[in-house]
Amino acid sequence: MVSVDEELKAAKAVKAAIDALLTTARKSEVWATLGKAKRCAVLNLSSGGTLNEARARAGIELSCVMHSRPTQEQIDKTKAAISDWIRELAASAVA
Repeated sequence: MVSVDEELKAAKAVKAAIDALLTTARKSEVWATLGKAKRCAVLNLSSGGTLNEARARAGIELSCVMHSRPTQEQIDKTKAAISDWIRELAASAVA
């Protein structure tokens, strides 16, 4: 389990990195960022709630991108899941 602050930092980093999947030659750095964010989401899964749902969706979408040839459609779907995850993390930090 990682702290919410560390999880939020990983989520923001992966949001920035996901766009680089189709354009960058430095894919190893992007893959490392995706892997770290996926681990943060999955390691912090708990029971119920919208944050947990956002973590699960982000983990699934990141896994799909990491284990297939990412298309623009898959990247867009992953970005939406990451945005939801970040929104829920920010809301939980305020609460």
